[in-house]
Amino acid sequence: MKYRLKEETTELTKALTIAGIIIVIVCFLLSRFNEIMVWIGKFINVSMPFIFGMAIAFLLTPIVVYVESKLLTKSKIKDSMKRIIGVVCAVLFLILLIGGILALLIPQLYVSVMTLSGAMGQYIDEAQKFISNLSINSTFYEKILEYLFAYGEQIVNVTIEGMQQYLPQILNYSWGFVIRILNFFVGVFIAVYILLSKERFGLQFKKLLFAVFPLNFANRTIKLSRLTTHMLNSFVVGKFIDSVIIGIICFVGMLIFKMPYAVLISFIVGVTNMIPVFGPFIGAIPGIFILLMANPISAVWFALWILALQQFDGNILGPYILGDSLGLPSLWIMFSIIVGGGFFGVVGMFLGVPLFSVIYIVIKEFVENRLKKKELEVEKL
Repeated sequence: MKYRLKEETTELTKALTIAGIIIVIVCFLLSRFNEIMVWIGKFINVSMPFIFGMAIAFLLTPIVVYVESKLLTKSKIKDSMKRIIGVVCAVLFLILLIGGILALLIPQLYVSVMTLSGAMGQYIDEAQKFISNLSINSTFYEKILEYLFAYGEQIVNVTIEGMQQYLPQILNYSWGFVIRILNFFVGVFIAVYILLSKERFGLQFKKLLFAVFPLNFANRTIKLSRLTTHMLNSFVVGKFIDSVIIGIICFVGMLIFKMPYAVLISFIVGVTNMIPVFGPFIGAIPGIFILLMANPISAVWFALWILALQQFDGNILGPYILGDSLGLPSLWIMFSIIVGGGFFGVVGMFLGVPLFSVIYIVIKEFVENRLKKKELEVEKL
């Protein structure tokens, strides 16, 4: 009895000690939260080429695996040479994809901008005609002129001050865009190196994991990493196929209804469709705005077309391609999109769903195992 009491006291002491350490660490992190976030931001900015490289390598891995396991499976070429061929094919696919998008998009974007500029000029001419048709003796017209003369100089000064205020921000955004382009190209080279040596990196990670941590923890970590990789692969590949199909259907529908800017708007809809649930509506906003400038009736039909397209994607196409691979209830899907978008923007909205799905599965397995140890049945709770 004394031994059992002593053992329970020891376990309680350990639990309280661990809880105390966790509380101290959490309090310290909260007290230094702003400083920690600044350092994290600096670390992410410095590591951006490697982040791009890992992301590109992850996206190109299915192509490399397909070339090695399907196209070259019966070939007598050495495995190292198969890997090189697979990586070359993946990089060529990336180059062709980016080049094809730019070749398709830039001319259409140029035509769209020129057409919109012409439309704006037409609207200005119509406004000038309307003003010129007003009677010069009109009291309303005289008041407008008085207001413009009285406050014209002030409006010009405010406009100039606003331009001076936001000019540094515009330059910073422009420079940031150039840096991101450079980081992307550096990331491509890093991705090639990762793809060529991914087994070696995986083995090094396993060695470090098993050397530093207990065996049980290491095995769970490897299981979790495999689950995360599987969920991300399934989601990214499935969502990419789904978005390509939605973009094509949107393009065909716009051609049938004779809507302008079909290529540009369909591309925007296809890209934003990668974001679950809210993607089609996010893509519809610039499309509706562009069509409003050209033809307001087309904007109304386009809004109805996007609504029908979203219903088709959410109820038929999406479930057919993705299936129930995420295993996440609708409420938690919306939660993961909102939280991910709040913390990490568009990338968080896209990756929040598969990552939260992994967290959901891990917590679900933990709860079920704890209930089994307590010999409790879920149905009876």
